[in-house]
This record gives sequence, C-alpha cells and structure tokens, in this order.
Amino acid sequence: MKHISYARDKFIPTNEVNLNVIDNFLSIVRGYQVFTFLKTVNKGKPVFLDHHLDRVLGNAKSMNMIVRQSKEEIKSLVQDTLNQNRFDEIECNIMILLAGTSPIDSSALITDMPVDLFIIITPAKLYSSKSYERGISLGLFEYERPDGELKTPFTYFGGLKAQHAVVREANYDEALYTSDNMVLEGTTFSFFCIMDDGMILTSPADGRILRSVTRLVLLDVLKKQHLSILESDLSIEKVLKCKEAFIASANRDVIPVVSIQGNQIGDGLVGENTKSIMSLYQDTINSI
Repeated sequence: MKHISYARDKFIPTNEVNLNVIDNFLSIVRGYQVFTFLKTVNKGKPVFLDHHLDRVLGNAKSMNMIVRQSKEEIKSLVQDTLNQNRFDEIECNIMILLAGTSPIDSSALITDMPVDLFIIITPAKLYSSKSYERGISLGLFEYERPDGELKTPFTYFGGLKAQHAVVREANYDEALYTSDNMVLEGTTFSFFCIMDDGMILTSPADGRILRSVTRLVLLDVLKKQHLSILESDLSIEKVLKCKEAFIASANRDVIPVVSIQGNQIGDGLVGENTKSIMSLYQDTINSI
C-alpha cells in the first residue's frame, strides 16, 4: 500500500519526498532541522499529537527557526495528510519535520527564510512480540548527547556509534547512554528502573536527555495511579541493583529490560510491576 505525505505545500507519495542539497542546504549540510516522531492507533488516530507539536515547535524556536504555520495549522495539516491514507490494514508512523532552506551569509550558516514543513507518513514499525514477552538486554555506552533536549539529526551521531559498538559488535539488543558513571537515556528511548521498595526511578529532564513525549505521558499516567516516582540521577551501580527495568518510546511503547551489560535484572524475567505499567500505557493510547 502506498502512503501519502505532505511536502512543501502539497500531498505526494511518500517515496517521492526528498530534500534538495541546494534548496535545503542548511538542513542537509548544516543539520539545521528539527523533527518529532509519533504513531497512529485505532485506525489512524495520532498519539499525543499536541505534545509532539509543542516539543517540535519549542525546538524550532530554540534554534531561531522561522515557521510559517501555527501549531493549529500544522495540526490540521497532519489530519489532512492522514485523511489521504488508509488504515484498514496497518497503522502508520508520522514524522513532522522542519527543514532549513537556503543560507544568506558568506559562511552559509544564517538564514531569514522560513523552514520547509514535511509530514511524512510511513508504515508502522512493528517490534518482535518476544521483546515484550521476554524482555531485552541493554549494553552501556559512554556518551552524552549535545543539546540533549533537541530532537535534531546532529544529536543522533552518538547513537550511530552506540548501535555499532553495543548492538552489532557486543550483541546486546539496545544501547543505553552513560556519562560520568550515570545512566542517562537510550539511543532512541527513555529508561526507567524499579527498586526493591517499589520506587520507579528515571533520569531528570534537566537538559542532559531528550524531553521525551512518551516519558512525559508515562510519568503522568504513573502519578495518576499514585505510584512512587522519582526523577533522580541514576548511578550505574544503583541501576544494576534494581528489581525491574523498562524502556519507553513513541514507536515501541513500553518494553521490559531483563539484563544490563550482562548483569541480570531481578530474576531475569519480566516483572509484575513492569507488566502492570505496560498495560496502563496501552490502555492510555488505546483510549485515544
């Protein structure tokens, strides 16, 4: 099934969406680009769209981008784009991309031109059911993303290195960033652990990690259940002593973690607390 996307004021097949090296020089060569990534559920309903728009527009503002469209206009365009697609067979992923255009200075670093808006629709990426049923392994990788709160291409270079070193070479399922003996986040996900007393811990969104939409929503869901949650610096030593652990992201939802750097977490099985949190999150997105 072909998908339809929105690119520079028109709807076109997704496989025809492109960036031009000259027209989008700042995006391609300088990395002047921000994006957000989400999925649909229940036959084409976008998950937490308002939160994603708030973040991508906030990122754009922090990078001094000129965005022609308002939040409400982009929200309407997202729905118009989804209406161009069918959801009787599979849900989709949505990438909302703001791409820099042409520079105006001799160093090719400054522009007074509005960014191009892309709403890119692709088939939903499905993860193995075994990951949810049996849990995954994480390997540690020493790295802290620059400008951690920005979701932009240049902040993912460390993720490329981490995937090669931790996943391809060391054969873990995913890579978890550490810095100065502290656990931060994953390459494309947030990290949580549960201690023996039931306390749920996650690194604070203090500028060192991405202010993840999934993390934000999940924290709200857990607080409404009156569960004990603490955003706190996480030492590697503390994390390796946790009873349960899990990751969360827009396209994965919640996936249990059963080992970190070769160290078994708890009894090595998916914990009951994690199962409950997985269910709570699914109930939340399925109610959209």
